[in-house]
Amino acid sequence: MSGLAQLLVHQGYEVAGSDRQMSGPGRDELFEKLTSIGIALFSQDGTGPRSFAPDLLVASAAVEEDNPDFVAAPDTRRLGRAQALASALNRTETIQIAVAGSCGKTSVTGWLGCSLRALGYPVLVVNGGYVLDFETARSAGNFHADPSPRFSVYEVDESDKSLVEFQPDHGLLLNIGADHYERSELLDVFGRFLDRCRESVTLPADLLQDFSAHGPRMRGCFATGSEPVADADHCMIPSEYAARRGGASFSLSGFPGQRFEVCQHGAHSAINAAAVAALLGQVLEMPCTGIDMQTALASFTGVRQRFELMGQTACGLPVYNDYAHNPDKIAAAIATAREAGGGGVLAFFQPHGFGPLGFMRDSLKTQLAESLQAGDRFLLLPVYYAGGSSSFRPTSGEVAQAFAEDGLPVEFCATRVSAEALVAKARGIGAVLVLGARDPSLPSWTRTLTECKL
Repeated sequence: MSGLAQLLVHQGYEVAGSDRQMSGPGRDELFEKLTSIGIALFSQDGTGPRSFAPDLLVASAAVEEDNPDFVAAPDTRRLGRAQALASALNRTETIQIAVAGSCGKTSVTGWLGCSLRALGYPVLVVNGGYVLDFETARSAGNFHADPSPRFSVYEVDESDKSLVEFQPDHGLLLNIGADHYERSELLDVFGRFLDRCRESVTLPADLLQDFSAHGPRMRGCFATGSEPVADADHCMIPSEYAARRGGASFSLSGFPGQRFEVCQHGAHSAINAAAVAALLGQVLEMPCTGIDMQTALASFTGVRQRFELMGQTACGLPVYNDYAHNPDKIAAAIATAREAGGGGVLAFFQPHGFGPLGFMRDSLKTQLAESLQAGDRFLLLPVYYAGGSSSFRPTSGEVAQAFAEDGLPVEFCATRVSAEALVAKARGIGAVLVLGARDPSLPSWTRTLTECKL
């Protein structure tokens, strides 16, 4: 929502916003920056609509119909976040690039924006996370606009199916994972998104057949490097992945003899880079070999809460914070932490809602059974409750107990104080990892874990 608010200010609108919680760790810095560019902020109690008297109310899908701001302005026109964003982007004269998928959207959106800039193209970027390269004293990093941008790059969301509101010139689908809907339903909504792309789509090789009837004929392709690819000559495939200090290195099939070094961690980052390279080949309408891809990919510093190193404990354990909140992302983060730390992982996961935890319960169990190794510990923190309607089931304790009864090294950690005590006593592991979405206090709490002492 704040990225959209910044875009609307950039376009000359007078903007105000409200939030259920107006202060606290992770919020204060963002709200300061929003205020500095003229956005008025209100508690979500109806005060904003009454005093600001907006011509339009824009709300996320998470806002209930009985919200005090809606009650205070019953006759004010309303739009959903995606509708408003699509409308604002359509008023620009940019070539639009939309990034979709269950995992990696935020990182790849930032990576594409930074790569295009490194290649000399001015961009406009609206993102779901804070891109380090775009942070300034007045910008949080989830919005950036160069003068006279040629491209706009943005992520689109399948969780509320709002990605079908957009009609980009180029679309990128990264993957499909069990996060919000069953696979059949995801195939349908992602297919509808691809159908709305006007010029090209870029897809993973393992989904080409699923979407053979969807989207324009101009297509890019990338692969994970592990599956066989029927038309490998026309697919961007990463290989020879290796961890390195400060990131990773790998090769890409479209660039024989070249070695790529990036600031991102984990084997999944090599796949993300292959997706970026494949899409750039489509968007810039030239063979990938004609692009300085090494400069483009190396330009991206990263995104807050995407395997972000927050410091070290007194005994030298690295402590990472990651936004991972679905089974695939959690597995990738654990594997990356094990690689970076060279040993077992002490992982804390705070589910981002009771509904999401219930939906992904079975797939999370399956993924953890495959991902956790000897020396790993996985602890579920209490579910983050952001307000609104909820069944308050299942609880983290119930899920942890069921997983443990099935032989998984999963435990329930009832409080953050208990978690801090575990970190202080941690020995014989390689890294501490905190996982979870939505809760803006998680990064600052993760940083406090570096100060834990016996």
